[in-house]
Amino acid sequence: MTDTAATAPTSPWRLFSVVGSAMVLTALNFSISFVAFGEIAETFDAEGTTVSWALTAFSITIGALIVPGGWAADRYGRARMFATGFAVFLLGSGLVALAPTVELLVAARVVQAAGVAFQGPAMLALMLDAFGPDRRATAVGVTGGLGGVAAAAGPAIGGAMVESVGWRWTFAANIPIGLIVLAVLLRLLTFERPADGGDVPDLPGVLLMVGAVAGFILGIVQSDDWGFADGRTIGSVAGSVVLGAALVRRSRRHPSPILDLDLFTIPSFRSGMGLQLLVAGSFGGVFLTELQFLTDGWNLSLLEAGLAIAAIPAIAGPLTVVAGRVADRHGHRTVIVPGMVGMIAAGLGFALLIGDEQHLWSRWVPINALYAVGVGLAHAACQAVAVNDVPAERLGMGAGMSRISQEIGNALTAAIAITLIERASTPADGLQATMVMLIALTTIAIPVAWQLPRRRPRFGHSLTTSGSPTLSGDVPRS
Repeated sequence: MTDTAATAPTSPWRLFSVVGSAMVLTALNFSISFVAFGEIAETFDAEGTTVSWALTAFSITIGALIVPGGWAADRYGRARMFATGFAVFLLGSGLVALAPTVELLVAARVVQAAGVAFQGPAMLALMLDAFGPDRRATAVGVTGGLGGVAAAAGPAIGGAMVESVGWRWTFAANIPIGLIVLAVLLRLLTFERPADGGDVPDLPGVLLMVGAVAGFILGIVQSDDWGFADGRTIGSVAGSVVLGAALVRRSRRHPSPILDLDLFTIPSFRSGMGLQLLVAGSFGGVFLTELQFLTDGWNLSLLEAGLAIAAIPAIAGPLTVVAGRVADRHGHRTVIVPGMVGMIAAGLGFALLIGDEQHLWSRWVPINALYAVGVGLAHAACQAVAVNDVPAERLGMGAGMSRISQEIGNALTAAIAITLIERASTPADGLQATMVMLIALTTIAIPVAWQLPRRRPRFGHSLTTSGSPTLSGDVPRS
C-alpha cells in the first residue's frame, strides 16, 4: 500500500495540535457518559438496566468497528478517515442530545461510537507516521497522555456540567466546539490519495469481525444481568468464538483480509497485545469501581468524586509523555515494569488501607497518586510495544488491533468489577475485591514485560509478502 501516510502538517507537534483537540472531545465523552447515567435514567423514568444499553452499545460498537476502522485508514487515507470519523461522532452527539426515547438514545450512541472507532486508529497512525519509526513510543505517549487526561478529567467536568445544565446540554456542547475543530482539520490536513490496490474489500470478513467482537463483548457485559450460566450469555460468547474462527480461516485465504494475521508474526506485536489486554485493559474495572465506591461508599457527589480521582489525569498524563521518550531511548521494559510495580503497590494500598471510614486526603489521594504513576508509566508504553515494529503502511491496522485488545480487557474487567461490587456486602468490600483483580492481572503480565529488550532494538521488523518477519535497517515508510 502507498500514499496512506500523512503529508501535512509536516511537523509532528503541529499535527498533534490539530488532532489533539478532536481527541479531547471524544475522550471526554467516554467518562462523562458514566457521570450522566443517573440523570439519563431519571429523565426517561427507566430502569438502570435499560439505560445501561447506552453504555453497552457504545462499547460493543467501538470494539466491533475499530479494526475495520484501522483497515479503512490504511486503504482510504488516514486524514480522510480521521475527519470522517470525527464528523460522525459530532452527528451522534447531536442525536444523543435530542433523543426523545431511550431506544433512540441507544441508537445515537451507536452512531457516536462508530465515529470514534474510525477516528481512533487513523489518529494514532497519523501520529506514528509523523513522529517516525524511532519515536513511536513518544507518539503513543503524547496521544495517550492527552487522551488519558481528558478521559479521567471527564468525571469532574461532566459532573459540574450535568449538575448545572443537565445531560442533554452536556452532550450538545460537543457540537459547536467540534464544528470549529472540524473546520480547522479540513483546512490544515492534507487528504492523501487512497492506497493503490485492486483487491476487493473483504466485506464478508467485516461482517464476521463485527459479529465475533460484538457477540463476545455483549456476552461479557450482559453476564451480570443475564448470569454467566444463562443461555444468552453462553450463546453470545460461543457464537463469537465460531465467528472468530471463521474470520481467521477467511483471513488466511483472502488477498485483502480485514484481519491482518501477518502482524502476529512480529514478536513485539504479540507481546504488546497481551500487555494491552492484561495491564491497560484493567483500567475499565478500576475506574468504574473507584467512581462507584466514592459515590456509594463515601457518599460524595459526582463532582466531588471526579475531583477525588483527579490525580490520574494530573499525574498520568504528563508522565505518559515522559515515559514515551524514555522508552524510545532505553526500551519499553524500562518504564513498563516499574509502572506495573506501582500499580500493584497501589492495589495493595486500596485493598488494605481503604474502608468504610472516609480518609480522603490522608489515604485515598496518595494511593490514587501512586496508581496514576503506574498508569502513566505502563499503559501507553504497552500500546507502543504493539505498534513498535509494525510497517508504516499497516499502522492503521496495527493501531486498531492493539486497541481492540484493550477494549476487550476493559469490557472483561468492568463486567467482573460489577459482579464483585454487587456480591460484596459493603462498597469497601467491592473495592477490595476489584483491587485484588488488578493485582492478579498485573502480576500475570510481569513475565511478558520482563522479556522485552532493555534497550530499544536497533532494527525494526518488516513483513515480506509471505508474512514472515525479516530484519531491515528501518521500518518501511509509505
